[in-house]
Amino acid sequence: MRSIRSSAALAVAATLVAAGMALADTVQPDGDLVAPGAQGVVDLGAVGPGAVITHDVGFTLVCFNLRHVDPGQTVTVTQGATFVPVEGGSISVTDATIGPLAAGSWVDDSVGPVGCPSALRLDANAPSTATIVAPPVPGLNYEFTVLFNKSLSPAGVFDGSSIGGPTALTFIVDVIDADTTPPVLHDVPQGLELVTSDPDGAVLDYALPTATDDRDPAPSVSCLPAPGAVAPVGSSSVTCTATDATGNVATAEFPVLVHLATVDWEEPVGAQAGIVVHGSRTIPVKVGAWLDGQPITSGTPELVVSTCSAGPGGGAEGWVTPVYQTDAGRWMGHLSTAGLVAGCHRVDLMAGGVSLGWFALTIDGPAAVKAGGPAAAANRAR
Repeated sequence: MRSIRSSAALAVAATLVAAGMALADTVQPDGDLVAPGAQGVVDLGAVGPGAVITHDVGFTLVCFNLRHVDPGQTVTVTQGATFVPVEGGSISVTDATIGPLAAGSWVDDSVGPVGCPSALRLDANAPSTATIVAPPVPGLNYEFTVLFNKSLSPAGVFDGSSIGGPTALTFIVDVIDADTTPPVLHDVPQGLELVTSDPDGAVLDYALPTATDDRDPAPSVSCLPAPGAVAPVGSSSVTCTATDATGNVATAEFPVLVHLATVDWEEPVGAQAGIVVHGSRTIPVKVGAWLDGQPITSGTPELVVSTCSAGPGGGAEGWVTPVYQTDAGRWMGHLSTAGLVAGCHRVDLMAGGVSLGWFALTIDGPAAVKAGGPAAAANRAR
């Protein structure tokens, strides 16, 4: 349907042009300054009801037939009649000028009709601006047509027949309902509960939610604080926002609870949270543990050994399950260094896959490698 209506608009425009340009130079309007050639019909796409669209329009003076604009003259292009949909809307176009034509750059017909020796063209000094106000009623293929008048200054020879009559430019728009529906967020976390030994807080590790929208195929999603940010100890929240192409917004919030874990390494590890030993030694590990200031007295924590570069619990080289000594108010386990290579290791007190605290274990001598690799010593109370 659009191509039929556009062809009709072109036919009307062609009739108007032909009526006054048989013997004269003509001005071609160009509604698309990017595409090659002069575009007399421009599809502006979909807009909302009553939307205001501005669009640059170019004009080109074309040497045609036998009568011509005189050197030194300026062509002024002004808006003439307009045709808008019966549903409403409007179109207006600002003036444009071409020239003045430099002497010797154009055909001189001062002594009589002269044909164009070559394809002479001259663009307008600057684009004009078309302003289209869309109808308030949704619909497809709305057409806005404007006719242009041309005048010459200063007065010259045969002005009345040296430039063609009205030319036309048509814009087509689709008017769709205004998008007022916000996107929908999906896969928002129900909440995060984290444990950290850092008083500054815990790193947030979660996947961004996704979003869908009835018109925008890819609404944007962001959350604050973002994944990788540090959430403070205690209660806080994360707010996620989805935004579609027309600016509609949906938000969702989920809670974050960060627990602070603290440990107290007793001798021989001590307050320095580190110990240096030779290989193949068994270390008595005595540690008190608290969560949010409350002592941890139950559960199945583990003392997990890994290389210092691996991080908490990463690539465990050995482990031992301590027991809780009620009378001493601490956890107790015996950790064997058999099979561990010389260098830096870390021992984490792990509970539920989370490190409650750790100490550095440095082995400064050759390790006695046992068959079967490192093994944890049996627990025994001390």
